[in-house]
Amino acid sequence: MPSNPGTTPGLLLSLLSVVFVLLFAISLKFKNNMEVKQVTNYFYRDLIIFVYVLTLFNGLAQLTVLFKMNGGYDYNFVHNVILVNENGHVFLRSSLFTQSIYLIAASIICFYTKYFYKKDWNKYIFIGTSLFLIYGFYEWFYYLLFGTTGDFLSNRVFALDINGNPRLGSMSQRTDAFGIDTLRMKSLTGEPSAFALTVLPLWIFAIHLRKPLFHIPMLIALILSTSSTAFLGILIYFMYRVLRYHLRDRYCQILIYFSAILAILNYKRIASVLEFLLFNKIDSHSGIQRSSSMFKHLEYFSHMPFFNKLFGVGFGYVRSTDFFSTLLVNCGIIGFIIFSIFFLYPMFKLKKSYFNDGLKISLLIIYVSLMISVPEFSYLTTWLFLGISYNQLAREKKSPLLHNLNLAKFQSSKVM
Repeated sequence: MPSNPGTTPGLLLSLLSVVFVLLFAISLKFKNNMEVKQVTNYFYRDLIIFVYVLTLFNGLAQLTVLFKMNGGYDYNFVHNVILVNENGHVFLRSSLFTQSIYLIAASIICFYTKYFYKKDWNKYIFIGTSLFLIYGFYEWFYYLLFGTTGDFLSNRVFALDINGNPRLGSMSQRTDAFGIDTLRMKSLTGEPSAFALTVLPLWIFAIHLRKPLFHIPMLIALILSTSSTAFLGILIYFMYRVLRYHLRDRYCQILIYFSAILAILNYKRIASVLEFLLFNKIDSHSGIQRSSSMFKHLEYFSHMPFFNKLFGVGFGYVRSTDFFSTLLVNCGIIGFIIFSIFFLYPMFKLKKSYFNDGLKISLLIIYVSLMISVPEFSYLTTWLFLGISYNQLAREKKSPLLHNLNLAKFQSSKVM
């Protein structure tokens, strides 16, 4: 369950939330609450605008394909790019619709959170995080004890490849970077890098809500993933803390003292681990594949007709190992700019506070991770924190709608 390849319970619940909001708005309990009605209207307004813009871009891109407004250019997808689905024609491929549905489902999480988030949600966020981590640690210890994967939940088949073979939705990967044969932490995600993309914002969120019982296990899990995405995110976060709070910051001091003691006691082991993480992974098959895939798609983009460079060929056509070149080919330069503005706007507009600092650096790390290594655009934690950021931004602007909503039935308050 569900039977449709590639779907997840989270995406299905996201789509169902559109109906839930409608039922919520017309329920007898709130039928006389004008503030709730207005917020509901804004939720649907944002969603409609998002769908309209996505449809407009896809339509403009498909017009180029349909009427061959390409100056004689041969798209030749099969031999020059990594397609989401190898089967189908150039015009109106099935992946255009399936991937767009995933994107719309993810955006619903953002808009729902933007207008209805309150601090009471946090306990449910961390309950879900706990279950996610428990399954990850279960897998890790199971492999340590029995030498085989104990994964029994994330073995779904997403699709069939060009040869008709199933593509598994999750891959168990092992490593011996720490001197023993262990499983790379991935939990319910498809691979360790996707696990890192999911956990990094949750880890930072727990730190900035001052919840050590959550952020310490999450840090351990990120390290056990041995993912370059995880270590890059951790590095960016601590660099941000040093720049923002200077070396007087408690977390930076603990990191420096811990690293110094660890290096003194076992510097040879630390050197070998750093060599594996920083150099060997770059020269590994995965690292070479990522870089070659990016350059392959960038080269394809450079030869695309001018109109397609602006609007792409259609969302969901190609999928590189990075979201940067994926966006350029699928949505063009304008699509890439709009996505970047939509994603990074809260970073520059949120006021300075400890809680907001966590949101800002979370968005930055997610954005960097997406662009260079993990093109998983539909992971719901990404859109959850984007929605929380816009929710916090609306509170700071003293939106009368959110202000009245907080004073009414919801009894919500500012997070910090």
